[in-house]
This record gives sequence, structure tokens and C-alpha cells, in this order.
Amino acid sequence: MEPRVAITNFQFMSLIVISTIGTSSLYAPAALSHYADRNSWFLVLVGGCVGAFNLLVFMGLNRMYPDKSLIGICKQVLGPWLGGLFAFVFIFYFLDITAWVLREFAQFFIIALNPIVPQIWYLSAGVIMGAYAVFHGLEVFGRVAEIVFFVTVSTFLGIYLILIQQYHPEYLLPVLENGILKPLEGIIPVSSWFGDLMAVSMVVRHVRQTKRTMLFALGAVGITTVLLMLSVLSCTMLFGAKASGTFTYPSISLIQNIKLFRNIERFDAVLVAVWVMSSFIKITLYFWASLKGLTELLKLRQPRSFIVPLALGLLVSAKYKVWGLIELAAFYDKQAWYFMVFQLALPLLLLLIAMFRKDGGKLGVSV
Repeated sequence: MEPRVAITNFQFMSLIVISTIGTSSLYAPAALSHYADRNSWFLVLVGGCVGAFNLLVFMGLNRMYPDKSLIGICKQVLGPWLGGLFAFVFIFYFLDITAWVLREFAQFFIIALNPIVPQIWYLSAGVIMGAYAVFHGLEVFGRVAEIVFFVTVSTFLGIYLILIQQYHPEYLLPVLENGILKPLEGIIPVSSWFGDLMAVSMVVRHVRQTKRTMLFALGAVGITTVLLMLSVLSCTMLFGAKASGTFTYPSISLIQNIKLFRNIERFDAVLVAVWVMSSFIKITLYFWASLKGLTELLKLRQPRSFIVPLALGLLVSAKYKVWGLIELAAFYDKQAWYFMVFQLALPLLLLLIAMFRKDGGKLGVSV
């Protein structure tokens, strides 16, 4: 949209962390306990490695085609017709993810805060905030992401540290009693959470790249892995793996155990606020990626005029995605392969074709 838009390495890192840790942090301990029980931390560690590989795929594409986004790379590598089809598929996925996060945003408020308020009001609030941020552009919500990053990381670390005296490390024993393969049954769902960093494929060309850009990007995956692992470990050591799997949002239940000076409690409102900010950034990032992709594919001269129509489409799509939380959780769990196809399989195929053609320049990422 803006030809000279640019963000810093730190803003780039902030966007990656928030888009991956923001929503999954609330329900990860419950979802992973069904696969790995007390060894969910190991599943997160392996998922982080898959996430790092996923990031390297996108950074490799950017290294070969530094002046193009994922949409432009599709057309460059596969030609105008097949490449245009691939580009359209990725744009559809960006829009679809935005709708999924919007629905998750509304569903959380209905369950955790106020079930009386109609769902459409929560959806409208989310899409209006996202549309407003997209209208102002990447540089604006990139700066907001810096603030949200500090708030999110400090809040999560603060929660885990305050509860340290209530932990029961023995709940983690025995470690990997069924071997390392048994927990990996849940590798696709956890990898799909890390795959949410896919938006970097549209953002990376706008980063003021230096020799440390790759380190910032990999550092973002490392931070996400550590925070998600701490979330899983904290819930397991406080409630036990079996009990963690029974909660809808284990992290909310976790923070409800905090009580300072015997009278100060109910800190769950702080976690809700952090989650809302993270969801806002994720919705905005994918909304922006969708509009940016359409602008490149259709060569739109006034892309901002498409913000309202796209926002209305997202509103309708999000409302009719699923009937409720059970269907939402089941889709994220059982149909996680759908996300992995777009997040890793198709981009990896694109990279392999580009390497075979060898027309993109030097492959590799300087660190």
C-alpha cells in the first residue's frame, strides 16, 4: 500500500512473537495435555524447531527475491497464470485466518466475560479495530506492536514468577516415560501455532534489513517457544497434566491462583487485557497482509477503498465459521493439517521450485 513503508528489526520481531504466542497461550496447556500429558513441554520444544524451519523457508524466499512479497514471488517463480492462482490461494488463506482469529476473539469474550452480549458486537469491535489500524498502515501498528510486545512478555513472565512457590516439580515426573515418539502425535497442532508467523512473508520486504535481521527473526521464534513452554510447565506443575486438560482456558485458571498481600487477587483481568491486545495485533497483521496481497495481485490504485468491503466479508465469515467453542477447538485440533498446508507445505514447494530454477539469485540468509 505504502511504497516506502519500513519497520525496524525489533518491530519485526515483535510482530512475529505476538502473532504466534498471543492466542495460543490461553489454551495450549489443555490442548497439548491430550497428546503428551506431562511431557507437553517436549512437544512445544519440537514445535519451536519446526517453527524455526518454517521461518527459514520464508527468509530463504526473501533472500532469493528481496524486492518481492510472497504474492510477487509466486508470480515470478510460477508465471502469471499458475503463480496468480497460488497468490490467490495465499490471499484467501490470509483472509481465512483473519476470520478465524476474529471468531476466537469473540468466543473468548462470550465464555470468559459476558455471554449475554450478542456475538456480533464482539466481532464488530474486533474488525473495526483491525480495519482502523490497517487504514493507517504497517508502520503505525508496527510501533503499537513494540508496546504490546513488552506488555505481553513482562506479564507472562511476571505471572510465572509470582506462582513459583506453588509449583510441584514432581508433577513432571517421570520424563518421557513412553519415549520421544508418543508426544509427537500432537506435532501438527503445535506446529500450526508456530506457523502463524507466516505473515512475515508479506512483512519482511518492508523491514530495514541489517546483518542482524535473521537473528531477530529467529529470536522471535525462541521467545515464543520459551513463553509457550513456560505456560505449559506452569499449568502442569500447578494443576497436574490431567487437570490442565479439563480447563477451557488453563492460563486464566492459572492466574486466578495469584493472591498478593492476602487481599489483592483477581488478576485474570490483566491477562484478558494482554490477550485482547495480542489478538488485535494478529487480526490487524493478517488483515493488512490480505489487503496488501490483493493490491499486488489486482494492481489496485486505491487499496484503502477495499478495507470496508473486506471488513464486512470478514465479519460475516467469522460469524458463521463454527457454531461454538467445541467446534472451534475441534477444528484447531483435528484439522490442523489445513493450516500447515498453507503455512509450510506450499511455501516449501515454492522455495524448492525457485531453487531448481535458480533464477532468484543467491540463496541463504546472512546472520
